[in-house]
Amino acid sequence: MWEYVIPAIFGVAILVQCIYLLFVFTALIRHKNKEEEPENFPGVSVVIAAWNELYNLQELLPMLDSQDYLDFEIIVVDDRSSDGTYDYLRTNEGNFKNVQFVHVKALPEHFTAKKYAVTMGIKKATKELVLLTDADCRPNSDQWIRKMALQNSDGADVVLGFSPYYKYPGVLNAFIRYETLQTAIQYLSFAKSGFPFMGVGRNLMYKRENFWKVNGFTTHLGLLSGDDDLLVNAMANRQNTGISTDPDTYMYSEPKLTYKDWVTQKRRHLSVGKRYKFRDKLTIGLLWFSFIFSWLFVVPAFFAGPEWFILPEWLKVTNEWLEPYGFEQYTPYSNWMRVITGVFLGWQFLRWLILYLCNKKLSFTVNSWKLPYLDFLYLWYLLIFGIVTVFSNPKKIKWR
Repeated sequence: MWEYVIPAIFGVAILVQCIYLLFVFTALIRHKNKEEEPENFPGVSVVIAAWNELYNLQELLPMLDSQDYLDFEIIVVDDRSSDGTYDYLRTNEGNFKNVQFVHVKALPEHFTAKKYAVTMGIKKATKELVLLTDADCRPNSDQWIRKMALQNSDGADVVLGFSPYYKYPGVLNAFIRYETLQTAIQYLSFAKSGFPFMGVGRNLMYKRENFWKVNGFTTHLGLLSGDDDLLVNAMANRQNTGISTDPDTYMYSEPKLTYKDWVTQKRRHLSVGKRYKFRDKLTIGLLWFSFIFSWLFVVPAFFAGPEWFILPEWLKVTNEWLEPYGFEQYTPYSNWMRVITGVFLGWQFLRWLILYLCNKKLSFTVNSWKLPYLDFLYLWYLLIFGIVTVFSNPKKIKWR
């Protein structure tokens, strides 16, 4: 039986991977940002939830206040900070053209801090569009608001932006940037293909009225995460979602510097995947499982040597071709093994080519020559965190 099952699992996994690579990820590669400006840009409310972010706000607010956009406001929600944030905002509010703030003194029962802060910020907002980011983020240009709003020019209710991490030395930082690239490729290409399922709150825009239409965070108030991806999962659809890959709209963020902090962050982010729509859990699950199985079943498939396999003559690698390399008498390397090797290497080449083009589309988030190495680490990331996530309770995940 296994001589049928193992090759079948490996073959189906490779086929599913190729379908995603050729028909989903390429949608991101082909994407072109809107460049024709509308007659009237909509008003934009930039909302930032901040807990003890005094240093970051001192850097970020002047950058946001000087954005090249006519109609916008910046709403900072001070979430019970104890580092002088409130005093800074109260004494400096008049020094900024567009900054307002909300002071949260106490957290209501059953509300997680981030979601309550964002809700209070959106309540304070007066503009048509809400644009979210975090205090530790920095816009790549003074065109951030304009270019994000431009992608809304055809009436898109949701616009998904890209938020890469700053580059530092070390394997951890390289993998953080690679995993961020992978996540961006997935949510941007799926949205472009008509299946939006998530966004990242460091760079996310949506219509203010849509927040209230889906009742905000009501369905997941008690979860630490979900203020971005679960909200997008509820409000986004094929017709109302746009994306931006324009470098001017990138919102850079500081990465975690230790493995412990990064693991805590990833457990929090991944914990809410169980709450996605069934369709989205199925499509993302197929993507991840097919990737894992393509790696895990290549060796069993390689040694399976099924008796039912007969290679057509036109596909055979003849001994004459192998003779210059000294393999003509190496009979253990059978035609079946040659086929499995060719299929696996062909998939790897296609995957790395598509990843390279996506990486190029997103301004070379990581060094392209590292893609094969980081992609192998990504396999173990999905395996380990996948198992941890399945057996974890989202309500017991820690923020820090």
